[in-house]
Amino acid sequence: MILETKTGTITLGYKNGFLFCEFGKHAVDKKPTKKLAKQLSDYFAGKKILSFDAPMPAGPPFTQKCWEACRAIPFGETITYKELAKRAGSPKAMRAAGQAMRNNPLTIITPCHRVIASSGSLHGYAGVTNPNSVQLRRKKNLIALEQRTIAL
Repeated sequence: MILETKTGTITLGYKNGFLFCEFGKHAVDKKPTKKLAKQLSDYFAGKKILSFDAPMPAGPPFTQKCWEACRAIPFGETITYKELAKRAGSPKAMRAAGQAMRNNPLTIITPCHRVIASSGSLHGYAGVTNPNSVQLRRKKNLIALEQRTIAL
């Protein structure tokens, strides 16, 4: 499924047997479930989606704990990488938590855009720190989308 949004083009589907959701147009082997596709479309239509009907991807134990903790961040809220590491059980592993977010194959579904720097600034999304980058503009747009949805 290719979804055109104000934040950018998103591909949702299965590749090599694994579910992925990434910015850009990508080839897929299999379409996502109708329920998950509708949830993603609804999210970008400004509907509050509390969780997505998607399995947790495979990954190293700490990475999976970070993804689980990230999925538990309430819609429209943000936490720091330090707080994410703490919630994943390793309070001093901020950099490892950042790497877990960088390696997240399910953007939006595992809402890594909700994780920000301790200073409150947006950086680190997809490993990028330039505030004018496409990646950080996406992060800013996704946070703003959620905050607008809550305001309605």
